[in-house]
Amino acid sequence: MKVKVLSAIFLTAALMSAPRLVQSAALQPLPVAEGGAAGDDASLYADGTRAINESRWSDAAGLFNRVAQFHGEHAEGALYWKAYAENKEGQSANALNTCAELRKAYPKSRWLDECGALEIEVRGKSGHPVSPQAEPDENLKLLALNALMQQDQAQAVPILQKILSGNQSDELKSRALFVLAQSNAPQAKAVIDQIAQGQSGPTLQIKAIRMMATQGKSAVGNLSSIYQHSSDVHVKRVILQSYLVAGDSSKLLEAARQETNPELVKTAVQTLGAMGAGQDLLTLYRATNNAQTKADIINAFIPSGHNGIAPLTEIAQSEQDPELRRKAIRNLGISGGMSVAPALVNTYQKNTDVETKHAAAQALFLANDAQGLITLARAEKDPEMKQYLVQQLSLMHDQEATKYMLEILNK
Repeated sequence: MKVKVLSAIFLTAALMSAPRLVQSAALQPLPVAEGGAAGDDASLYADGTRAINESRWSDAAGLFNRVAQFHGEHAEGALYWKAYAENKEGQSANALNTCAELRKAYPKSRWLDECGALEIEVRGKSGHPVSPQAEPDENLKLLALNALMQQDQAQAVPILQKILSGNQSDELKSRALFVLAQSNAPQAKAVIDQIAQGQSGPTLQIKAIRMMATQGKSAVGNLSSIYQHSSDVHVKRVILQSYLVAGDSSKLLEAARQETNPELVKTAVQTLGAMGAGQDLLTLYRATNNAQTKADIINAFIPSGHNGIAPLTEIAQSEQDPELRRKAIRNLGISGGMSVAPALVNTYQKNTDVETKHAAAQALFLANDAQGLITLARAEKDPEMKQYLVQQLSLMHDQEATKYMLEILNK
């Protein structure tokens, strides 16, 4: 996912979630009360919300203005919605004045944050972004920073850098990092690189590393350098996983060959599998003598999909270690499906040891090949092996398997 997409999702869902919930609730039409100012107040407010929903901005502004003049329980919300309608109508100056009126008349109103967000939007569009430092609320501060980033990156980046290196909350720092990632400016990238190197603590370091990975292969050099100079296993693991996003398998292969930590070797192998790097995994398999690494590689062929079928077939046919060979046979059934069924039948027929035959039968079951199991069962002379094959068939929901079960019962 591109950084700008991540940022758009973040700013929409994270920064504006609370205000929009308020709006959603406010936009529900209110029942029309009968008689008196309170009834007029509620009735006009309901009419105003309907006008908002129908994009009748001028009507909405007039209706909410009348509600505000009652100074009743709906007055605060009415002033916000009046400002909202005025902005939609293109009367930005009036919208700002209405928000100022709300702030003066109701200094503790729950609608102040709503108007604050609206003011940031209005001023941003006019080319005069709100100063982020002047916003006490974290959500509004980030909205102001985002607006400033759109207007003047050179001014916004130092402010974001100050937040990231200061005593702000972890949540605000995390969100500031997302805003910073919108920028393609060298200064912004330099800040993210510094954070990725651990200059702002481990939590932000991990987030920055993942953001760097979205830059693609251009970030691989920096990620590799951080990996080499880090002693933190968690950081190293995240970098290995980030190579998947960056689209580079060479550094994973390098780590799998040179890394002494078995957990990191396993992570590199698993990530190669997720990338579909079947040939890289086979190269690594041939080069290592570590049985656990070989087992991890055999498992990694499963997420490799079709890219793992040929390597698994080779290992199933040539591996001398019986346990590894059986694992390869079983995994071949999982990843290859019906396409590998003939090879599995052949493996069963040419091997004499019971465990390998069991593995081939299990693989045929996993490949959902009832016909292959039936063929083997009909030809099998060993009663115990025949029973094992029938047992695999009995677990399958397959018409041919059911017919064979009935055939056995009717003998």
